[in-house]
Amino acid sequence: MRIDTEIRPVIVEIDGKEYDVAPKTVELLEKLRGAEDAAVKAGKMRHEMEMEQLELLLGRQAVRALFSAGKKENVDRVDAIYYGVLEAFDASSRERREARTDAMADEFRAIAETLKPLAEMMALMRNAPGKLPAIKRPAN
Repeated sequence: MRIDTEIRPVIVEIDGKEYDVAPKTVELLEKLRGAEDAAVKAGKMRHEMEMEQLELLLGRQAVRALFSAGKKENVDRVDAIYYGVLEAFDASSRERREARTDAMADEFRAIAETLKPLAEMMALMRNAPGKLPAIKRPAN
């Protein structure tokens, strides 16, 4: 089995402009988790944590360009961008999981098709109790 390890860079388009998404590294995942934990401990609002994580994912300059309205920024817009960037960030992993799930589903369909005649015979046997001859073992 060939394992493809090529990871393509992730780019998101927001309001007609393209932004590079940071590569998924252990270091970045730890920073994202740290930003979430710190926001919870500090009692920050969800959109504040989202903005901090977006800075980690897109960079400070991109976040400043995207969200220049400060406290007047539409929170629904922040959410739309945040969840879209997260979806793009996880796209490679999700595609691999979906491909594996599809392959497993194909295997299960093939097994079910192979077992179909046996299941039909068992159903016939259940529906006709006592009408089938008993199979006896030969005496030794």
